[in-house]
Amino acid sequence: MKVWVRLLLFVLLLGAVAAVTFYVCDHFLRQSVAGPVNYHYWIHREMGLSAKQERDLEPIEAKFAGRRDELFASIREANRELAEALLADKGESERVRDAVQKIHRAQGELQQAVLEHVFDMRPVLTQEQYDRLIQLTALALRDTPEPR
Repeated sequence: MKVWVRLLLFVLLLGAVAAVTFYVCDHFLRQSVAGPVNYHYWIHREMGLSAKQERDLEPIEAKFAGRRDELFASIREANRELAEALLADKGESERVRDAVQKIHRAQGELQQAVLEHVFDMRPVLTQEQYDRLIQLTALALRDTPEPR
């Protein structure tokens, strides 16, 4: 077989392997990555909201988004403080303990904000949607969301 034909077959095989590898990684790895924001959109998608409900929820969503962003910023700042304390003190210290407590407080406030957000949505939802929201929230808290 001529060299250029073998080279062409090799390039095609390499391309097929790369395409399959990309597909497998994209399909399986991306679906396994989830975070608080993903849960939020997942829950909304699962609710089957009407256009009017979406509009009615906008101010509630805006309020929650602002508080969530504020709390995430607090957590990031406390993590930076913890990193600096660890680098400076190289062990358990008052600064390390204070930074950890600051992280815990912000995480607790974030959890409370999520619950308040869920409860704030109740008047906009039907009873069935609210029941579904509670179920989905419980699933998200368990870190195992499953589509219906």
